[in-house]
Amino acid sequence: MDRYSDGVAWRNEKNMDMYVKGFYAGLRDKADIYTNTFSDGLSDLFKYSVNNLNAVTFQNKTLLQENYITANNGVLSEWGNYGRIKSLNEFLLNVDEKGADIDENARSIRKAEVRFLRAFLYYRMIRNHGGVILRLEDSGLDGGLDNEKDINKKRETEADSWAFVIQELQEVATALKGHSWSASDYGRITEGAAQALLCRVALYAKQYPLVIQSGKRLEELGYSLDNSYEQVFKNAQSKEIILPVLFEAPEYVHFVDRYFAPSGDVANRGGWGGPTEELVSLYQIKSGDKFVDFSWSNAEHKAAPYVNREPRFYASILYHGANWNNRQIQVNAGGRDAFMVYDENSNTPGNVTGYFMRKFLTEGNPDVDLGSTSFWIELRMGEVFLNMAEAYAQTDDFSNAYSYLNKIRSRATVSPRPSGSTLSVFMDYLAKERMVELAFEGHRYWDLRRWKKAIEVIDGKRASGVQVAGAAGDYTFNRVTIENTDRYFPDRYYLIPVPQSELANNSEALQNDKW
Repeated sequence: MDRYSDGVAWRNEKNMDMYVKGFYAGLRDKADIYTNTFSDGLSDLFKYSVNNLNAVTFQNKTLLQENYITANNGVLSEWGNYGRIKSLNEFLLNVDEKGADIDENARSIRKAEVRFLRAFLYYRMIRNHGGVILRLEDSGLDGGLDNEKDINKKRETEADSWAFVIQELQEVATALKGHSWSASDYGRITEGAAQALLCRVALYAKQYPLVIQSGKRLEELGYSLDNSYEQVFKNAQSKEIILPVLFEAPEYVHFVDRYFAPSGDVANRGGWGGPTEELVSLYQIKSGDKFVDFSWSNAEHKAAPYVNREPRFYASILYHGANWNNRQIQVNAGGRDAFMVYDENSNTPGNVTGYFMRKFLTEGNPDVDLGSTSFWIELRMGEVFLNMAEAYAQTDDFSNAYSYLNKIRSRATVSPRPSGSTLSVFMDYLAKERMVELAFEGHRYWDLRRWKKAIEVIDGKRASGVQVAGAAGDYTFNRVTIENTDRYFPDRYYLIPVPQSELANNSEALQNDKW
């Protein structure tokens, strides 16, 4: 009685559609706002204040405890996606036979959706683990799951794994070309979603011409930057959004407001984490008629660090004095959101950086315990343009590289980056732009890994925040180190280990090097 029979699932197109809609839970369950596991908390961008409240607060342990990631503890493992992949494969195996009486075009569209979702899960596995074991809809058909050949199966190379995902997304994009959904189905997978994920995957696979090609196709489809950066995260219908993950009360909610709202809003629960000064310092400040780099060594900047910052700062960061929920954020000692010293032996949430995240929070949420319905953005044109800028630079086309980089900066109303001729100069600009443009959207940690910059940026470093002293009208701001232990990122962390359970069950599967 806990599930529908085959006869019900394949009775008609409506039932088949319900079957497919159920698979979208995979996108929801991978959204950082739903899981409360912001991957940016593993980077220099965001700092968790809590260490061991529950299974999702592993960020500080991963950063500050040597050898915390193992083949047995599952931290950052995506190997569990095979359970979902099995369900997707069962649909693909059965749809044409058991759904033979359903309209062929309807079946084709639903197959494309399911293949997209399977490609999305494989992308996350490859990103984390390297080469995967491809389990497809024909797995085990020549002898059942007891067939030793199917149980004991080798991992594909990372290059071949990426090639599979790329081909799947290309075919999905073709299958969905020209198809549109009704307004009530907004948020379902489209050709645009397939092209945007392809753009991202091709970047990871270093297939730069394909990054550009898919980005150009998205422009042809009519996607573009929203005129307002802030509105991208307030208007789910923004022309910039390619694939949102939508929530609806009361059944489908998340709890970002309960855990990440300012600590003064939700006593003893809010303030699970906040932006670091490493991020905040990157938001430029206006000087005359231009935006320039912020510097704590500049007396004028230090005296009023939150005045005349670029618009993305105000859309993304809650800082001392910011207006929020009919009050002002108070980071000073004795203030409602007072800074507290980070203690790696404590699990008391609070403000350990001097800042809170604003993006994805809902101002005026009447009861955070009932959840939140702000939406997650899995794919948007801001990311696509930055992907294209990087791909152009990697193919020595700096004219187009700077053009796409400065499209992002132009929307943010900040000064364009001057064209340069070296890849290292451009990549420095790009890395900074990705931090401020894509803050809290789950890219920074994975960027550092794919660029092989994680050791340089994370290992041996300590995060920074800001302390506010004094009283109203005479506040002083000081950048401070907020950790007492150096962060840890060894070379072997560039690939997450394959779970020991897989190695025990599959004699052909080999562990990643250095594990």
